[in-house]
Amino acid sequence: MKVNSVQEAKKIILDSIKPINKSEIVSLDACMDRILVGNLRSKRTQPAFNTSSMDGYAVISKDIKKSLTKLKLIGEIKAGDIPKLSLKSGSALRVFTGSFLPKGSDRVIIQENCKKKEGYILINNPETDYYIRKQGEDFVKDEIFFNKSCMLDANKIALAGAMNHKKLRVFKRPKIAVLANGNELSEAGEKLNLYKQPASTKPAIMALIKKWGGIPVDLGIAEDSIKSLKSKLRKGLKFNMIVTIGGASVGDYDLVHKSLDELNFKLNFWKIKMRPGKPLMFGEAYNTPILGLPGNPVSSIVCCHLFLKQSILKLQNYEYQDSITELKLSKDMPSNGDREHYVRGYVSKNSKNQYYATPLNNQDSASLSSLSMAEILIIRKPKEKKSLKNSYVKTISLK
Repeated sequence: MKVNSVQEAKKIILDSIKPINKSEIVSLDACMDRILVGNLRSKRTQPAFNTSSMDGYAVISKDIKKSLTKLKLIGEIKAGDIPKLSLKSGSALRVFTGSFLPKGSDRVIIQENCKKKEGYILINNPETDYYIRKQGEDFVKDEIFFNKSCMLDANKIALAGAMNHKKLRVFKRPKIAVLANGNELSEAGEKLNLYKQPASTKPAIMALIKKWGGIPVDLGIAEDSIKSLKSKLRKGLKFNMIVTIGGASVGDYDLVHKSLDELNFKLNFWKIKMRPGKPLMFGEAYNTPILGLPGNPVSSIVCCHLFLKQSILKLQNYEYQDSITELKLSKDMPSNGDREHYVRGYVSKNSKNQYYATPLNNQDSASLSSLSMAEILIIRKPKEKKSLKNSYVKTISLK
């Protein structure tokens, strides 16, 4: 079977995954990072009327002289008040930030340039700005801002609220079943003997699934037997996707592939030209996509960022693209081997507040202490020559 490049593997996975296309209506405060269904149309105009952008006095601009101007103060309008007075020449109204402006007013003089005296205001050397937010300056009723499959963030949620939406229709979060595999594994926190180790990447991967909009379903830990694996994998087939950890590489006891074969599994690829993460597997059984991650903890986490994240978002009808940032290297990097290498690193800053990519010294695929310090992945092409300090490299954020 062909060993695919990272980009080829990403395309195969994306082409195979079909969005679940089920939706639900949720309150605005639950919309963070959710994917919008359909277009979002404003229910109102903002501002509804011309409003003051500062605390001051509403006036008629023709009344204002370059020298001292004296105007009769006839009342005030607070934010939210409905203007009941019309402004006539020679008069002024006290207004505040957000106040609707009265009919006839076309300018606001900020309070710093005014002096109140015996029912009048005295204006001297006013600024040239008019300090008015025009009706509909922000948005108008029926205006469309967001399109289908837009990812909502705090800024967009605030705008939706200003449009007078209380709830939004979003795509449902996919349920992702997670299964660890290996006789050597125990659940994190359980009492261990010297021959066991915690299944530490399972909770980490489940946390990433939540972060990317999925609902993780814990299938536990399967023993190294086809019977145990089949039993747990069969439970996973009722969910939107299955992620297995371990059992994807060559070995007498790597039985995931064999167990899947007995569940009508169609293999799309097995192994990719990547480091860390070569033994990645992907296929489907009964229309359920199955991603087989390597057992080495660093490899599995890196593969999640590159392959699982895009998959979860695709299930929600969102086309995700890696955000690539170019940074200068803080030190030399040696030439690369035959596989694309995703080097763990962090972002450092020099005395001039310039940001640099710094590779970590320990790149062992089992080193979680090294992974815990990583903020970025530095992308090295196959057979790339030595990269010198201060040369630019492409990076992907792990945050």
